[in-house]
Amino acid sequence: MVERALRTRALVLENRRLKAELETGDAAARMLFGISRKADGLRARCRVAARAGTDVLITGAPGSGLSKVAEVVHLCSNRSKGPFEKRSAAGLDRVALGEFWRGCAAGTVFLDEICQLPKDSQLALVDLLEEGGSRLIAGTVRDLAREVESGAFSAELFYRLEVMQIHIPALGERPEDIPVLFRHYVAQAAEQAGLEPPEITEEVISGLIARDWPGNTRSLMSAAMRFALGLGESEDMGEGLGLTERLAQVERSLLVEALKRTGGQASAAAQALKLPRKTFYDKLAKYGIRAEDYR
Repeated sequence: MVERALRTRALVLENRRLKAELETGDAAARMLFGISRKADGLRARCRVAARAGTDVLITGAPGSGLSKVAEVVHLCSNRSKGPFEKRSAAGLDRVALGEFWRGCAAGTVFLDEICQLPKDSQLALVDLLEEGGSRLIAGTVRDLAREVESGAFSAELFYRLEVMQIHIPALGERPEDIPVLFRHYVAQAAEQAGLEPPEITEEVISGLIARDWPGNTRSLMSAAMRFALGLGESEDMGEGLGLTERLAQVERSLLVEALKRTGGQASAAAQALKLPRKTFYDKLAKYGIRAEDYR
C-alpha cells in the first residue's frame, strides 16, 4: 500500500515537472519527450531546421506525430510569434491554397500529406514559395522521391523541400522511450479526466515494450488513455506475444528485481546478474529502466 502511494505520488510530481517544462525552455525540449539517442537527435534536428529558415519536409510512419514536430519547428524559429496553420493537402485547390498561404503571412504553413496535393496546386505552391511571406513545412508518410519518379509529385517542389528534412523515428526503433511517453500520457489523461493516476506496474511496462506499435505514438497515447480511464488495457498488455517478446518481458523483470534487491545500485545489480557493467547499462537503456527510480 505504501509503495503504491509512493509510486502514485511520483507520477503526480513527474506530471507537474513536465507541465512546468511546457512553460520554460525551448519547444523541442518541452514537446518532444524521450530519453533515447534518437529522441535527442530528433530534437536537435528540429532546432537546426528552425534556425535554417528554409522550407522543411517531415517524414515518418503513420501516427508518429508529423504535425507536432512541425509545430515544434515553428515555435523554435524566428516566426514563433506569427501564426501556425495546418491543412490537409488532399483536395486543396489553387485558389484555396493561395488564400491559405497569404492568410498566414509572417507565419508557418503546415501541409499534411503533401503528396496528395493536386498537380495544379503543386505548381501554384512553387509560385507561392517564390512569392514568399509564409514558411512551408510539409509532411508525409510516403517516399516523395518515388512519387517524383512516378510522376505523381512535382520534381521542382520536391527539390525545394529535400534541402531540409526531418525524419521521425518509429516507436519500435526507440523502445526506451515507451515508458517515458506512456507515463506522461497516463498522467495527462488522468488529470484531464479528474482521476487519480493508476499504478503503472513493471509488468505493464514490460508488456508495452514487447508490442510492435505500428500506430506509433498515436496508438500509445490511445492505450494510455484507456489505461488511465480503467478500461482494462493492462489486462491485454501481454496477450498474443511470441517467444521473443515474452523473453524480453522476463529479461526486463529480472533487471528490475535486481535493482530492487540492491536498492538501485547498478553495479551491485550487474554483479548479481553476472553481467558486465556495460551490458547491464545497455539493457537498462533498451528497456527504459532508470536505476535511480529504485533507490
